[in-house]
This record gives sequence, structure tokens and C-alpha cells, in this order.
Amino acid sequence: MDTRGMHEDEIEEMIELLCLINRPDGHDRYRRYIQGDSSYTWEQTRVVVAEGRIRSTLRIWDRLMRIGPSVVRMGGIGGVSTHPEARRKGYASAMMRDAVGYMAASGYDLGVLFSEIPFAFYRRLGWECIPQAGFRIRRRQDGPVRQTRWQVDSFREDRDLEQVVELHQAYNIQQSGAILRPRFYWDTEPARIRDLLPTIVARRGDVLGGYMNFLADGKEVEVLEIAYDRGDPDILGALVDRLLQYCQDEGIEEICGEIPHRHPLVDALVQGCGGDLALSGSTSMMFYAVNFLSLMQKLLPDLQARLDASDQKFPPLALGFALNGQTCALRLEASGKLQADRAAKPEEIVNLPGEFLWRLLVGESSLEQVQPALRARRIALNPKLAAFLTVLFPAQEMIFWGNDHF
Repeated sequence: MDTRGMHEDEIEEMIELLCLINRPDGHDRYRRYIQGDSSYTWEQTRVVVAEGRIRSTLRIWDRLMRIGPSVVRMGGIGGVSTHPEARRKGYASAMMRDAVGYMAASGYDLGVLFSEIPFAFYRRLGWECIPQAGFRIRRRQDGPVRQTRWQVDSFREDRDLEQVVELHQAYNIQQSGAILRPRFYWDTEPARIRDLLPTIVARRGDVLGGYMNFLADGKEVEVLEIAYDRGDPDILGALVDRLLQYCQDEGIEEICGEIPHRHPLVDALVQGCGGDLALSGSTSMMFYAVNFLSLMQKLLPDLQARLDASDQKFPPLALGFALNGQTCALRLEASGKLQADRAAKPEEIVNLPGEFLWRLLVGESSLEQVQPALRARRIALNPKLAAFLTVLFPAQEMIFWGNDHF
């Protein structure tokens, strides 16, 4: 068994395997993912070769992701596939370990994947689930169209794209879970295959104030993404009215999305259609710390800002955290400055299970929200330590926009 990066002359064999497992008609799609992505390198496709044939494969997508305002380098794992005749031989496990090794050697901070199988397989390899919040609304009535200064039209690339790119960056500048999209990425084949371009935009003259991306499937519409100038609530209302009008015209019965119910979009939809709101979500999103120290160091400015903004004062301390077999010491100096290093023997070890530590790091939960579950597992934090971690790790709204999936 040879576990390594794919060679250029193996592309057709790899595509045949993906088509066999996932999409019989996917030859053009998978080729465009590679040949239409200027950021792609052959090493990003990992393979297991046995008896001279590719038996397993996956793709690593090189992306930058926000955790709050901090930017970290993320490897998105996608297309994990093993030939049906080669399963239960350890090939996929070996390939996943190889992918982590490749990412570690290449300067990534973390890995992210969306599992289409029960996540027990990935948990055995050290991956942990981050729950994603979602919503589902059943329409009950047709709402009135509000009068607004904003005109909502179908997206037109030649007119709208440059402003959409700028608005996406501004709207997501502190959005935990958002992927940074360099200008070139909007033009790549993977972006177009995954419907990255908006469906509708809100304009007033030459100014683009917002956009929405949604997809219809039968009697259901899924909202993949929304962005707008938060200083003008009329923009959100105009986009919502246009979506609801589309639902009325097309006989759409339900609206859903992997967006937290606290997002203003959800309330606007409920109010606009008198709908029944049901909370939903997913546990398919999983994280792995490729370089735990580097990750913590990139989060330090945000942690420091939270500490500085707090009215609480803490004495010098050193806390040790462990994740994916790596340790990191978080130190608070007498000056009030935070440091992260690999120094051994911190004063106190914080024994948080990986799934809880991840939820704190990305802001999916605050310490106060996970403490009842910690107590149920007989994991106790002393009050001073708990107070310190509560300041560092508040809950943040986390959204991984649907059209950024890989």
C-alpha cells in the first residue's frame, strides 16, 4: 500500500473512481474541479495505491476561514472515496492520517470535513463534531410586499459581481465559520459548480446593498447565503419579500437553511409568511487540529481583546490544553498580556474533551453553556479558572455558508 499525493498521469483513474462511487455522470464535473481551479496542486489529491491501482482518494481544499475576526488556514477534506472491492482494509483510515500529515507539513492550522457517513469513523481518527444550527419554515400565508427604496432584481454578473465580492467581505469580517473568498475564486470552476453566485440582489441606483443565494428543489427552497448592509434593515426586508414572492409564484411550501434561528433573516421570513418555525441542524461538520499551537497563536489577538474589554482582573496563570495529541500552554503574564507556547508543566491542566474545546474555540458555545454537560461527565473547573475561560470564550454566531461546502 502506497499512500501519497496523486501523480498528474493518474487523474483519469482517480476521476473514474469518483464517478463509480459518487456520480456516474461526474467526469466533466470532477475534471473542472481540478483544471478550473488555479489554486490546485496535485499533492492536494491524496490517494492510496495498492496492487498498482488507486483504491482510495480524497481532495484537500486550501482555504482561509474566520474564527470570529481571526483568520486561520483550513484544509477542507472532500470527496473521500474507496473502491467497493477495497473497503474494510484500512485504506481510508491510512489516507486520512496521510492527509493530516500532509497538512501539517504544508502549514495548515486545522482540517474541516462534512461527513456523509456516521461520524464514528472520523471520531476514531481524532475528528470532532461541531453542531450546525438551522431552521425550517412552513409557509402559512402570502404576505404583503413592503414599500422600499431598494429594487430587487436577479443577479447579473457583469453589473453586480464586483460589488457582491466587496459586500461579502464586509458582511463576514467577523463571522465565525465564514470562508474568505479571494477575488479570483469567484471566477473558478469550483465556485461556479457550487452555485457561489447570488440569486437575487438589492440595488438602489448604482449601489448594491445586499444579495441572497437560494436554491429550489421541488416544494422546498434552501437559503444558502445572505449578505446586506446591516445599517439599513429595509434591504433585508426587500430581499425577503422577493424570496417570498418567488415561493408564492412557484408553489413553494417550505423554506430552510443552515443558518441559526437568531439570524434576522429567519424572523423576517416567519413574519413575512406567518410561518411555523422549526429548529433544525446538522452534526456533519467535523474539525481536526493540524497545528494546535499555530491555531491558538492566531486566535490570541481576539482572546486578548476580550480580556482587555472585561472588567475582571486575573492574576498571572498558565493553563495547559490538549487537542489531537498536541499540547499548548496559554499564559497570562502579570502585565495582562496573553501568550501561547509549547512550554511544559503549565500550572493547571484544563481537561476538556475535544468536542467541548472545539465548541469553545469556534464560538459555537460559551463555557457557561457547556458546563452542565461537563459536570455530567464529572469534569469540574475551579471557579477562578471558569471565570477566566468564560471571558475568553463567549458564544459567537457561527455560520458556514452552504455554497462554501467542498
